[in-house]
Amino acid sequence: MIEPLYTGQVNGRAIRFFRAPNGVLAFPWHACADLVSAAALPEDAQEVFLSMTASGQFQDDVRTIQTSAGAVLIAPHFVAQGAIRAFQRLGLVRQDFEDAYCMALTGACDVLHEGMTPEERFQNLISMGRYHLGREDDV
Repeated sequence: MIEPLYTGQVNGRAIRFFRAPNGVLAFPWHACADLVSAAALPEDAQEVFLSMTASGQFQDDVRTIQTSAGAVLIAPHFVAQGAIRAFQRLGLVRQDFEDAYCMALTGACDVLHEGMTPEERFQNLISMGRYHLGREDDV
């Protein structure tokens, strides 16, 4: 049973964040259903999006985990970025939706960094960013 690392608010709705399930030092992963709920997509569009995320081009990048609330599809940060940009281009969310998502993500990162010195936090963020960009080599 996996519990959220942090739950943030976007557009008045909860978005759960989780540690990367593969044990790497990465930005927290988000609950996909929470993201589309926060985007206030129509219910049928939410279902299509979640189905496409689970079985489409990102199927190798997402994971279904078991939480106390049931099965949850989670995805890495780059999937949220792509989804949010698509939602913006389609006019489904306001332009500041991504900013609100990033603020919630920052709250999740703060939990990951609890107890670290400022220098350790900064190095950790750099490492997360490098992993996100596919640059896993040492700085």
